[in-house]
Amino acid sequence: MKAVNKKKYFGVCGIALLVVLSWVFTAVPVMAEYPDGQIKYILHVKPGGATDVLARKTAAGLQKEIGQTIVVENRPGGKSALQMAALVKAEPDGYTIGSVTASHISNFNKSLKRFSIDSVDWVVGMVVDPYLIAIKSDSPIQSLKELVAFVKKNPGELKVAGFADGSGGHVAWEIFADKAGIERKNIKWIPYGGVNEAVTAVLGGHSDVTVAYVGLTREYVKTGRLRILGIMADKAPELMPDIPTFKEAGFDVDTSWQQFRGIIAPKGMSADKKIRLARLVKKVMAQPDFKEYMTNAQLNYGYMEPDEFTSFVQKQNVATQTWLKKLGLVK
Repeated sequence: MKAVNKKKYFGVCGIALLVVLSWVFTAVPVMAEYPDGQIKYILHVKPGGATDVLARKTAAGLQKEIGQTIVVENRPGGKSALQMAALVKAEPDGYTIGSVTASHISNFNKSLKRFSIDSVDWVVGMVVDPYLIAIKSDSPIQSLKELVAFVKKNPGELKVAGFADGSGGHVAWEIFADKAGIERKNIKWIPYGGVNEAVTAVLGGHSDVTVAYVGLTREYVKTGRLRILGIMADKAPELMPDIPTFKEAGFDVDTSWQQFRGIIAPKGMSADKKIRLARLVKKVMAQPDFKEYMTNAQLNYGYMEPDEFTSFVQKQNVATQTWLKKLGLVK
């Protein structure tokens, strides 16, 4: 029996192994890191409002970060129904996402009962934003106390512009009204398609006051067209330090009720993709230009990853149900 040439034997085996490994790695494709394609970002609001601007800033930042196109689609209407219909039909693959605000929760409990907070995945919370009450600068009403006195003296005359019935802004008004002793029947709540439209209505003299945010009113305050009567926060924002808080104006309301904005996705998006997208958004929010935008718009940083955001929303849902019942909007 011939002796085996060990060097030759192992050399042949090594070459064979390399050939096999080369075949294996060629046959099994390397998975690209998510996201490696175009993302559709569906909004529930019209262009121009605070939520629209935030979404577009985020989309632009994500495009730079991942090198993929983010297509922003505005689908307002039906109190978020059009947006939600598109989201629930989409594949939960991470390539369709949507904007979300506190108003979604109100709508789910009131008019969009075919949807709920469990109809979608809550991917990332981004900002929280205190509500404020603004009035046209040439109005004779100079303070929240004067506003309350006007309503009590002229029941049914004050027109309050805001977003949808039962929206976060509507509840914010009712929290104030409850503390101020204003009955619902003594004001006219006028819902608009977006908060920016409500602000425009006041500027045009079609409504008397509006429930809005700093980002949508600050420039009008600077140019002398609007005056802020009070803000639902513990302290005045840095860029508008002279405006009074509700408490300073004489009404000690609960300031925990704030608008929030974030991103949702079709139900069933994988946990790793949700975390990946959330942390990409976090990186975008840490960029100097985005931080400057946040400062200028007076948006409060409210980053929450999927699990934390989901828990936060569950608590907000309970609070919303409580207030909608108080308002007689649901049974």
